Amino acid sequence: MNRHNLLILPLLISVGFAPPAQTAPEVINNPSPSMVETKATEIKPAEPQSMEFGYVPKFVPFVTGDGKFQVKKVEQRKTMALALGGGGVRGAAHVGILRVLEREKIPIDYIVGNSMGAIVGGLYAAGVGFDELCDEESFKDFRKSYVPTLSAKALRLPLSVLWSPFRTGPVGIMSGRKYQAFLEKHIPEGKENIENLNIPYSAVVTNLIDGQAYRISQGDLATAMRASSTLAPIIRPVKIGDKLCVDGGVRANLPASAARDTGADVVVAVLVDDPLSKVKEKTLRHYRAVTERLADIVLAVTDEHQLQFADIVISPDVSGISIFSKKSEDISRAMRAGEIAAEKALPLIRKKMNLPPAAKLTESSRSQ
Repeated sequence: MNRHNLLILPLLISVGFAPPAQTAPEVINNPSPSMVETKATEIKPAEPQSMEFGYVPKFVPFVTGDGKFQVKKVEQRKTMALALGGGGVRGAAHVGILRVLEREKIPIDYIVGNSMGAIVGGLYAAGVGFDELCDEESFKDFRKSYVPTLSAKALRLPLSVLWSPFRTGPVGIMSGRKYQAFLEKHIPEGKENIENLNIPYSAVVTNLIDGQAYRISQGDLATAMRASSTLAPIIRPVKIGDKLCVDGGVRANLPASAARDTGADVVVAVLVDDPLSKVKEKTLRHYRAVTERLADIVLAVTDEHQLQFADIVISPDVSGISIFSKKSEDISRAMRAGEIAAEKALPLIRKKMNLPPAAKLTESSRSQ
């Protein structure tokens, strides 16, 4: 029995967003979702005073109205915000999406990411090259820093239980410091803070204290990416001021509403869910299979609420790829699926952004 899978179960308790009704998105390679007419929740930002690592990120509610974090308008074309959803190993598809957009010189004016989308999007916005983003060894190192080994789990679980009565801070089987160190290692020098990135960027997190979703748009990049992808109680929640931050997927796995809040003319959302379909009962006879099935169901429900905020939804074919997959071929397959889906979406993206059929821009977004 794989203990860390059981520990993910608390994450699966989810409350969907309440967004205002929007025009149904044009969908690429994804079954049309049923639209849910709901009402957006306005969240007041807190003023964080301290945190575990480095420069304090600044929280921004999804509905601000002040325009402070909105994209800069461009006369010749419409602006675009890219929303990258969470999905574990399936999130490798984001690399393929970004590779095609850069190759075709499609300008990206803002990136909003959650979980794996926050990691890939943040590193890309920091200028990390595709050779590094596509490196399977880096993905393996990421997994080792994120998911404890069997021996580590066997040692840390009983110790954490014994130590918990004496703790004054957030609890977790793993502290998350090794994971933070991995992220910091891959951030280029001079790009440690979100304000210095080549593309404006936000990471979506869920605050355990009030149960609301926030985006981090300023401050330490590694901490923002870590907070957005922290699965409690496997990894200790990231304490920022009066908030305890965990994976944004609890509230907004596909952060299309946060992308819409940037004021971009066009929101392109990348959905890396495994499409729900009936499964055979005999496939659900293991703890891991049940855990992943629950995760897929919860993510499908929360993402359905978010789809209506997108103008274009790109859904790579990542069917059959486990969120927790250890297979190198699954990483490669997800990346290729992202490329194929992005290529299919190019004509619609160009049309929505008022770009010529074959955009001849001299620079990519992140070189600006």
